[in-house]
Amino acid sequence: MFSPALRATATTLLALFVSGVHSAPPQTRAALSCTSSSFTNVVTLPGVTVTIESAVTKSGTYQESGNLGFPQQIDLLPSLCVVIVKVTNTSDVPIKPQSSYRFGMFLPTAAKWNNKIMTVGSASFAGGINWPDMGEPVHYGFATISTDNGHSSNGSDLSWVTPARLYDWGYRAVHGSVVVGKLLTAHYYGKDITYSYYSGCSTGGRQGLREIQNDANAFDGALIGAPAWDTVHLMPWISKMAYYQLNNTNGRLGTDQLNILVSEVLSQCDFQDGQTDRVVSKPEQCNFDISQITCSDPSRCLSSAQAQTAMHIWGDYTVNGRLASHGFTIGSEDQWPVYFGDDSTLTGFDFSYERLWINNNSAYKWQDYTDQAVSDSETVNPGQATANRFADMSSYRTRSVGKKGGKILMYHGLADGLIPPKASLQFYNQTMAATSGADTLDDMRAWFRYFEVPGMQHCFFTNARFNAPWYFAGSGQATQLRLLPYLGIRPARGDGWSVPNHLNDSSYDALAALMQWVENDKPVEKVIATAFNADFTVNRTRPICPYPQVATYGSGNINDAASWRCA
Repeated sequence: MFSPALRATATTLLALFVSGVHSAPPQTRAALSCTSSSFTNVVTLPGVTVTIESAVTKSGTYQESGNLGFPQQIDLLPSLCVVIVKVTNTSDVPIKPQSSYRFGMFLPTAAKWNNKIMTVGSASFAGGINWPDMGEPVHYGFATISTDNGHSSNGSDLSWVTPARLYDWGYRAVHGSVVVGKLLTAHYYGKDITYSYYSGCSTGGRQGLREIQNDANAFDGALIGAPAWDTVHLMPWISKMAYYQLNNTNGRLGTDQLNILVSEVLSQCDFQDGQTDRVVSKPEQCNFDISQITCSDPSRCLSSAQAQTAMHIWGDYTVNGRLASHGFTIGSEDQWPVYFGDDSTLTGFDFSYERLWINNNSAYKWQDYTDQAVSDSETVNPGQATANRFADMSSYRTRSVGKKGGKILMYHGLADGLIPPKASLQFYNQTMAATSGADTLDDMRAWFRYFEVPGMQHCFFTNARFNAPWYFAGSGQATQLRLLPYLGIRPARGDGWSVPNHLNDSSYDALAALMQWVENDKPVEKVIATAFNADFTVNRTRPICPYPQVATYGSGNINDAASWRCA
């Protein structure tokens, strides 16, 4: 049966979704089994339906049929219970349209549960429960939850838009999932949750920051990767980037031109950190001279029009003298084609935001794009998704002096060609300025540390030709390492979680390092990133460092993290 505290919560649950008030967990009792009887009394929670999907045995698999956003099968799972929860909320009608979304739960056996819960973020515009990334934290002992964001779609599909779904994708589905997920987890195990964590990259990173601004008590620690926090400006910038490519036929960058660019960037910018190691570690210090590859010979050069397109993409996007979005960094060129599209086969991201989310005009074409899209996006603010309430981070910061957390470990790959790395530094600096008038970098580092990862692309991976160290068990990285299609094998050690050969080792594993910081007040001074060979032997390692420190070479093997220090 529910405790009095939980019964009180059930009667006010709808208000909790809006206010973010936290409830007490149920009184300690015997844990329940993975059967429908475990959640019999949950029907008393308004708008909540709980379904037991299956019980997975050790080394088992799970795959949700019809999951468009995350269709992969997850294997090598520990013993756990698979639960799907549907939530319908009408509490903010008519102010906002009705909310309806699902979230999934992986609940380890009582003997393996670490008394903690992990909320896992989504990706892009995907509609579907992120089971693959939920499968990583359960190996540490977490109960994990993730929402489908209130719709069903693959990551590049924006056509699902309705006002209700936008609000759910923007913030409501994550918030409700955290509130209800905590209640159900405590009910299932019959004991308190000791720590609540979050892990997400890209859209998942935005969701985590948005929830922290909404409810300072949602998480004790958050692992935030390459956050797409500035939706209202990022999306017009993506369209503007494609517009640069499409609007000038002579200036279009094809595969050959991008390969030329990538090679020349490495040639001119690799040594900026004092080492020639095929990693562009300090792109902001490279005074790149594109004239060195500007000529009329397409086999070795870019045309002047193509060079201008590249310069536009590297440059900041300003409208009427005001910054709309930072451009991409030197070294990110490999990923630009994701946004280029083709004028005869435009699909996915390309101008769907302006077409469907801003103008509600199915006839909108890429040729219709103007800089007015920036102010229109600011006005509409679809789903209130943008995580720009910097002052609201103050409450989370205040918690950092307490026993339970209030810590953020944020990272961004400097070779990211999908979300500008400078946007993360912008978020960090604006949070520092807004959370206290007298705030300093040292104050900021006491609760919020930001790590730049040279050579890493968006959330994971690196240019295979350069093989920069990129793997440190960031959000979703273990999933990608396990599913690498061109390798056709999974890691010899690790089995899809933590770091092969360094399982749950806070020196190599960013999540383990975050837990040490939250629970033992041990700040994250560095995390060692790894680059693997095709057979998952180690190619090289290097520390990533909390801003403004960078990895600095001392002496010894340049491919060994021990030869570098944060300075």
